[in-house]
Amino acid sequence: MNTTAKTIQMLLYDGDLSGVMYIEDTSWQIGAMFSSPRQSIDDLIEKADCKRYGVYLLLSDEQVYVGQARDLERRTRQHLTDKGWWNHIILMTTKDDSFNASDIDYLESKLIEKAKDVGTAYVDNLKNGNPQKVTAFREVVLGRYLEEALFLLKLIGVYVFEPIRRKRTTPPLPEGNLSVSDFVKTALINLLAAGYVFSDGQLKLYGSVEGSKEYTHRALPILWILKEGETRDDVKKKIRQRYWKDIFSSGTQRFLMFSQWFRDGTNYGAHKDDFIRWYGTL
Repeated sequence: MNTTAKTIQMLLYDGDLSGVMYIEDTSWQIGAMFSSPRQSIDDLIEKADCKRYGVYLLLSDEQVYVGQARDLERRTRQHLTDKGWWNHIILMTTKDDSFNASDIDYLESKLIEKAKDVGTAYVDNLKNGNPQKVTAFREVVLGRYLEEALFLLKLIGVYVFEPIRRKRTTPPLPEGNLSVSDFVKTALINLLAAGYVFSDGQLKLYGSVEGSKEYTHRALPILWILKEGETRDDVKKKIRQRYWKDIFSSGTQRFLMFSQWFRDGTNYGAHKDDFIRWYGTL
């Protein structure tokens, strides 16, 4: 196998990997990456030239929000006040500020797609971003930039775009000639019986309309999270017969599961593949 040697340089401003960091790579040419914990944003901005075009990642332990900006410094400061859930930030830009608006639209969109594919996209990030308008030649250049950026992210321990990052395991899907409805319900029962617990991020994602549309194509959450003391009859008054009567539990949370998405018949179709794709994000 042919390999190309590369040199990766990391400047640790605080002397360790948990602080403000600058990373560059000989295979990345113009690329530049900055990493910082939330509490060190002022230090990051002081040490890095952030008034550039680029894309950024807001990170928690399980989720990522992908954004883009023509002025990364201004947008970074903005997210200190308008988004409180994240604890780390990654900035991806260029040494010569050579990105344009179309470039960062393209990179943002591709990263959102990757996060959605593995189920780590923050709920505000489920819309695909701005349309991609780059030439075929530029797409090759940006594809190489993105490939190297993803490599560097794994190098510093950021795995939000990798399916293998999830430590929780899911049981195999049911076998046999089951209806779509029985297939889905059995899969969910087996999942919870195996001790699977939905994270707070997953509950927020799949308990939202946007998180549901990605898989069900309907404007109702996959999981209807029950408030304390709320019953299925309370929910039924709001949305009619669209959730199974069963109340499921995951950790301390109780929820209903959307049923009509999976119902057999000509009016609803057999969306088994969509469910399997959703199950694969768990």
